[in-house]
Amino acid sequence: MCQVLRHIRLLILDLDYLVFDCALLKAQALRQSLIAAPDDAVTGLQSPEGVNAEDGFRNHGFRWVRNIEIGLSEEGRSQLHQAYAILEKRLIDSGMGQVHSGIEEFIVHCRQSNLAVALGADATREYMFAVIDRYRLDSLFQFALCVEEFGTGSTVEMLGEIMHQAEVNPSETLVLGTRPHFFQAAHHLDTLTVGCGWGLSTHEGLAHSDFQSLTLKQLFPVIEKADAAVLRHSQ
Repeated sequence: MCQVLRHIRLLILDLDYLVFDCALLKAQALRQSLIAAPDDAVTGLQSPEGVNAEDGFRNHGFRWVRNIEIGLSEEGRSQLHQAYAILEKRLIDSGMGQVHSGIEEFIVHCRQSNLAVALGADATREYMFAVIDRYRLDSLFQFALCVEEFGTGSTVEMLGEIMHQAEVNPSETLVLGTRPHFFQAAHHLDTLTVGCGWGLSTHEGLAHSDFQSLTLKQLFPVIEKADAAVLRHSQ
């Protein structure tokens, strides 16, 4: 378990592949939305079998469906995105997907150790709250914001607003995620990052983070290393 930290006061966690095990959910929602798409929207459609939601999310975040390269027209992509969002929420409401084992205990321990914990989701507002409501996560996180809430979808703005609400400095914050863009946004604010790999099938994107934790069991020691690094830098 994490010992008392000397500097880090806030953890910001992304949602997908870190808190929420969404791999099967995304694959099923994509299959169903392609079936539901109008015939004229999928004319000339290439096989979607090679579409990897994890790769799409790593490269494009919550906009990954709009960037699928399977021969869709612009109108077809828009219709697919709309169908996907509806079906994804239905699957969440039906219970597909789950919170990663050990995450709730991890957050409870952090809160007991006087660490603030926030959800900073690379997601739409509707998706984030569908997951929060279905799995009763509102009691775990002191703050919950998503990228979509910030106009152009700025991850930098979202992270900055969470720090503002928590009344902490960037140096007192640790950002946990899975996407290179997420890490880059945190670095823009001079905030350290942890790449979390327990929900991923490949870990190539984690190289952009300052520290890596491939299992939840490794996370507490990694956080302590990050805390020590902040202290060394401040001296």
